Amino acid sequence: MTMENLLCITFLFFQRLIFSEGSFSQVNGVLGTDISLPCTFPVAVNFNLQDLVITWQRTAGSIVVHSFYSEENHPEYQDSAFKGRTKLFPQEFPIGNAAVRLKGATMSDQGNYTCYVIQEDGKGYIEHSVELELYEKTLVPGTDDKNPALEKIMPEFSIGISVGTLIALIVVGVGLYRKQKKSQYHDEEAPLLGDGVEEAIQLFKAYIMKNTTNCFDKVSQRKPKTYSSLARTVKVTCPKEQCTLDDIVESGTSDIEREVNAAHLLSLPQEKMCSSKRVLLIGDAGVGKSWAVTSIQQEWAASQPSPPASCVIVFRFYDFNRVEGKTTLRKLFEKQCAPLSPVLTELLSNPRGVLIILDGLDEFSHQLQWDSLDGDFNIDTKAEVNILVSKIISKDLLKEAQVLVTSRWNTKPIEANKKYFDCILIISGFTNDQLRRYCELFYQGKEKAAKMYQHIIENDSINYLTSNPLNSYILCNILDRCSCSLDAITQLPVTNSKIFLLFLYSLVNCDAAEKFKSETEQKLLKDTILNLGELCFNSLLSGKLELKTDDLDAYGINPEVLSAYFSNLILENTYEGQSTFEFQHGVLKEQFAALYCATSLKDDTEELIKSLDLWCFGKMPLNQKSQYYLRAFKPEDTEKMDNFTRLLMGSLRAGKDSTLWNCNDPLTRSTTRALITWFKNHLEQDIKKSEMLSLMRCLFELHDSTVTAAVSPHIKSVDFFNISLSPLDLTALRYCLSNSTVDTLDLRLCTLGDVGIKQLKEVLFKCKTVLVSSNKLTEKSAEILSEILQGPKCNIETLSCGTNSFGSKGAQFVWKALAKNQSLKSLRLYDNQITDEGTENMVQHLRCNRTLEKLYLCANKFGDQGWRNIQEAKKLLNGLKIVTKIVEEEDLLLRVETQAIQLLSQSHEYNREWLRKIMESILKDLGDESDITDQRTKTRVGNIKENINKLLCQEQTMSA
Repeated sequence: MTMENLLCITFLFFQRLIFSEGSFSQVNGVLGTDISLPCTFPVAVNFNLQDLVITWQRTAGSIVVHSFYSEENHPEYQDSAFKGRTKLFPQEFPIGNAAVRLKGATMSDQGNYTCYVIQEDGKGYIEHSVELELYEKTLVPGTDDKNPALEKIMPEFSIGISVGTLIALIVVGVGLYRKQKKSQYHDEEAPLLGDGVEEAIQLFKAYIMKNTTNCFDKVSQRKPKTYSSLARTVKVTCPKEQCTLDDIVESGTSDIEREVNAAHLLSLPQEKMCSSKRVLLIGDAGVGKSWAVTSIQQEWAASQPSPPASCVIVFRFYDFNRVEGKTTLRKLFEKQCAPLSPVLTELLSNPRGVLIILDGLDEFSHQLQWDSLDGDFNIDTKAEVNILVSKIISKDLLKEAQVLVTSRWNTKPIEANKKYFDCILIISGFTNDQLRRYCELFYQGKEKAAKMYQHIIENDSINYLTSNPLNSYILCNILDRCSCSLDAITQLPVTNSKIFLLFLYSLVNCDAAEKFKSETEQKLLKDTILNLGELCFNSLLSGKLELKTDDLDAYGINPEVLSAYFSNLILENTYEGQSTFEFQHGVLKEQFAALYCATSLKDDTEELIKSLDLWCFGKMPLNQKSQYYLRAFKPEDTEKMDNFTRLLMGSLRAGKDSTLWNCNDPLTRSTTRALITWFKNHLEQDIKKSEMLSLMRCLFELHDSTVTAAVSPHIKSVDFFNISLSPLDLTALRYCLSNSTVDTLDLRLCTLGDVGIKQLKEVLFKCKTVLVSSNKLTEKSAEILSEILQGPKCNIETLSCGTNSFGSKGAQFVWKALAKNQSLKSLRLYDNQITDEGTENMVQHLRCNRTLEKLYLCANKFGDQGWRNIQEAKKLLNGLKIVTKIVEEEDLLLRVETQAIQLLSQSHEYNREWLRKIMESILKDLGDESDITDQRTKTRVGNIKENINKLLCQEQTMSA
């Protein structure tokens, strides 16, 4: 090893000491020279260049200076001021160097820069800030124009001083730099990290560790850190890109999907080149959103120093529901984080580095208000809590703070307000591999964990259910307490409510100390469950999870019974000698409320139907004397009742008396008839997509064979376009369509994936029209669809699979199927990355088909041979129309014309880069209108192209 290399390594070693995660440094340089901005990162154990993302930005305005990912630079994202002027050093990446070289520094380059480094496994994430100051002459007489300490990192630079002298300078400089670094960091963030603020933050950390760790330990089986380390699958998308031009040319989405732990959630927006100032985290109930929030704050509170946020403050929307009248932001903060009260003015005057988490937007009982009370807002401005929250999200308040909001998805507040977020993170349920790791963490014994995991994956209904982490937690608890439950689970048609009832059984009956309970004890437990359910029902819309002693007394609930039997569901907290109880999750509260209502209503069909109409459709009954109607209920609250209502359906088959937890109690004849009529009546009406999904979830949760057999044939059309369906939703859909022959099944943009197509295989062949475009389907789905099309009972006449990734291999599967298929009339395979190879044998197979009339192949990747094969098919197959261009099909051209105009009029709502790409794709497909013989079509195409070109010129002018 040469002395020069040794020096380079020595310097990098000192760099690692200096630049920790979230660090800050200052660089001085000379105008007109090349400047190096330093940035280092801890290299992952299994370093892979393909997984490395490096982004340099100007701190103010998030202007991209340099972007590197997928093993290459991406100048298309680079700001024009830096094009051709920046350079990274890939040969240095394996040793953790992400420095950027800036050529010919100008005065406009002076200021703050931020370097972000992300690796696939979450390690090595840093957010390093650099302040660049420029001067007109060299800073140190006797040196050249470059900074020798910094330039030595770059192997192509030479240094005109002795090695020994430089090492000495580095050693001395490290000590001086550490002192200087702390001073500079405080100078830049003085309002945030002054001595008083820093001390208050440390007190707040201690407060969090003392008051939340015990609760977190109980919920995570006293293994919070191991659970926090469990990686989850998260999809990242920019809300302004979420516009669908289905059946045009390109998909409007360019989502990325990553597996990360909670601590690194907020590093994901950088991979999508999104700002992370306002981030929305959405997912199903029980999928782990609140767990992620708690993990983020716990990890921050336990860390020294605090990377990358300097302060993490968590608010729960159900706490906001209790705020009456007008208040101020200061009062909300003082109540939530008392140790910070003395320094709130200083902390929030410059909140850069403060992470504010607002957990559970779907539980908020107020509507967000965006246009109320215009004018300047500050932390002492009085307003209703919903207005204050709206101002924070819209950046009218605490603009520089980072804000993370969580919510269940597919809710009206999300659809209406997603435009206010820079980035949306969608957290998915467990994959099988994640479930296996969860079982290992839960049981801490590989043999037992392996047995549980094997049992789950061998039973499809349980497998889909346990994709929800809350259900995984419940199932693991059941089997941990009661070995006999394993057989019970196998025999059950597994639904959420039935798993909950089995959990109650295990809590009440699987007691090692006392196996059998007296009739009196059984009645006490039953009464406790129902009284608790009544309490939950009467506070259902409040979102409150806490149970105070006064509440328990009012409903005749003995706290000692809760502690003895239900500690896995309801957590007991003691503070200053006073005990309070809190539901571990909002879904558990809904379960108790649903069981109470089902027990009360199951034999009163008239009241049951009135209640269902009210809770599902907001239909107010003429007779409101019933005690079961929520006094504070409003028709717009139906969405908040969705999960409760389906759990109510599942609880209708719960037993009575001491068999309350028996989930196979048959429905009475009158209840069966009433439910069949209720389902039929609503299915025959013109209902919304969300209402159809709610009905299917209810039918699945009820899981009564008689009701399903009578109702299923009445489901004639299903439209879930642009609704993300979970694995459990797909299981419900499959169950509900078991006795149906559906005319149209529209599942475009439903995030199906190959697994979803596999789940629905048993029902797809019975449908006449199947639309599964834009679902990230690969050749695996093409193979499944091929099997369906070849089946003798296949009923599909129209199949749309556009904007997926079948590729050439997937296309071959489809051609093979068409040789045998006897039903398909229209097939859409546009935008599927099909190349010339995908057209081989196409003619041979299509000549065997007697039914196909239209084949759409627009926007694929055909070369000369591919076009020749297509032309041959057009020539030989007279009865088949093959559409390869938009202008060849009037219906397709009309959709492009209509939707493109809509896009043009709303261009300000969309990401510029995405909009440019999709407009250019349409232009490319439309081609030269001079080749079009029909004058009307020629004019229409010319108008579309003229409008698109105007928009592109406008965007180019704005970017310049």
